[in-house]
Amino acid sequence: MTMGLTQGTTDKTQLRSYRLQHTTTDVYVVVADACISNCEPPRAQTRAPFRFSGKSMHNGQSLYIGCVDLNNERVVPLSQLTPNVSEIICDKRDTTAAPETNQDDHGPRSLKRRKTVSGLRLAPHTQDAAIIGTESQIDGCAASDSNGMTDDAQKSSVRQVHSDTRFPQRKNPSKDTSAPVLEPTSTDKLIAGIWRQVFSPVKLSRFHSVIEPGIDIRTGVSGEVFRAVNTLCLKYYNQSQSSRALEMIVQAYWIECYEARIAVLRLENPNLSAMEIRMMGLREACAVLNWKEKDLRNRIAIWRGYKEIKDAGGWASLIFASAGVYRFCKYRTGFGEGFSTRLRHIRSSLEVAADTLHPDWRDLLQVIGQQETRQYHGHPHEWVTVTGRPAVPLSSTYEHLQLPNGFHFRFIDECVLDMAAFGTEDPRRVPEIDPDVCLVCKERQSDEIEKNHCSCFSTLFGGVRNPVPVQLFHTTSGKNNGVIARSNFDRGIAIGEFTGLITKGIEGVDVMLGGTRTRTYQVFQGQMGNFTRFINHSCRPNSQFQRFYWRGKERIIVVSRGVTAGSEITVDYSDHYWKQLNKICLCGEPCCRFRERR
Repeated sequence: MTMGLTQGTTDKTQLRSYRLQHTTTDVYVVVADACISNCEPPRAQTRAPFRFSGKSMHNGQSLYIGCVDLNNERVVPLSQLTPNVSEIICDKRDTTAAPETNQDDHGPRSLKRRKTVSGLRLAPHTQDAAIIGTESQIDGCAASDSNGMTDDAQKSSVRQVHSDTRFPQRKNPSKDTSAPVLEPTSTDKLIAGIWRQVFSPVKLSRFHSVIEPGIDIRTGVSGEVFRAVNTLCLKYYNQSQSSRALEMIVQAYWIECYEARIAVLRLENPNLSAMEIRMMGLREACAVLNWKEKDLRNRIAIWRGYKEIKDAGGWASLIFASAGVYRFCKYRTGFGEGFSTRLRHIRSSLEVAADTLHPDWRDLLQVIGQQETRQYHGHPHEWVTVTGRPAVPLSSTYEHLQLPNGFHFRFIDECVLDMAAFGTEDPRRVPEIDPDVCLVCKERQSDEIEKNHCSCFSTLFGGVRNPVPVQLFHTTSGKNNGVIARSNFDRGIAIGEFTGLITKGIEGVDVMLGGTRTRTYQVFQGQMGNFTRFINHSCRPNSQFQRFYWRGKERIIVVSRGVTAGSEITVDYSDHYWKQLNKICLCGEPCCRFRERR
């Protein structure tokens, strides 16, 4: 060990000093905590305060070096201290906690329940996770390669997609070095509102009639009556949304007709000025609308904003604009440079989502005599969006593989069990777990919304399930397809479940491993699954794979670390996955671990 006097502390050393009375001189007892093996060479100093730095092979233990005589600034070895001083040191060692608990500790401290953020319940960061007497480990949970679920022979033949990274529970403002996040602009809020409405369960229709309940809703507050009132409320909500969309369609079209009428009046009255021509057109409209000219001019300014949105983003961007579009067009705070460009870039993406989720939305255009045919059919994720261009079918993006039978993929919401591999017994079921009680929140779990009390991941289990606001898009970095978020996913929110074929014994292809050490299974997404099959790897991911037990079955879900709208959703495939590949990573992150591989 090397030892000397230094002022301050190094990056890898943490020191604690205690002022004591030693005979007639003042001494500082210096305690050097664990992790001092990487300390820098000491530098001699002549002024207090002094601290020791040294090199040692101690792991996780406090090392007591000695003290400094403040009068002559000389080192006093630990052996020369009085017994009282040594006792105080021992007391301090026993009562002072380390700044951070060792991650690999398997003692009682590691079993302490961690704090949670939103719906996210992070598993303890241990090498082996025990659940009711069984050791269970899946890819996506924090685990080491040396303690996998299968033996070495199976590891070498299976690519295991899992994440062994752990992100902090919540950010520490004093240690946060990330760039400040700007408040969203008016344009950001408008586009976010459009996407939110597109992925909402609202039903738009052209014609409406007076909606009357089928039963007498004034007879009491029974369950049947309450359901009838809820149904009535939903119908009129959808009707109001449709009426609002029809109103904006007509008003945007009115601007086109008004400009055309002004052009005709200019030809018919060549001697009049441009102002007089416009006033003539305004008076013609006011005679029918029964409005004052000032009121109409104010409305024209708003309606003109509707038309600009329609011209840049298409009819879908206007029809699915949220209630904030009125204020946006009234004050025109977002009609600046780049607004039209942003809408043009997402125009085809909006139409893909609108056509696949709301097939009848184009019927609303019949109110202005315009007939438009549906452009995109099928599942929303059967189309790959391309910036500034029409979307292309998913199968066309894999033509370069020259597959014998072409690319075929079936989108499913729930995993399919391979009967040939497991029969009728689902390997995800854990008999030791009560299917009615959540392991995390200890609340009741039920597939019926009225009876379910577990809110851990309510967007996926036990709650209302709406379409996930994500789309497939064509990347520009050589990764082919990826998944882009169309709305914000707050930290701890479940994005989707990893679905596919529940099987076993597949080798040489990408699979997700789940289950226990004694009973494993694979989730294979080669021919069926959902959008999680197209989530790319990143060495700095914004989401992670995590296991969750719902109704006694193990589920593998993708949980957000904080995903912003318009960004690609990524996960860390882990070192275990990349060790079996002879490829380079294309994530493009400065911290990329596999950018230069031979």
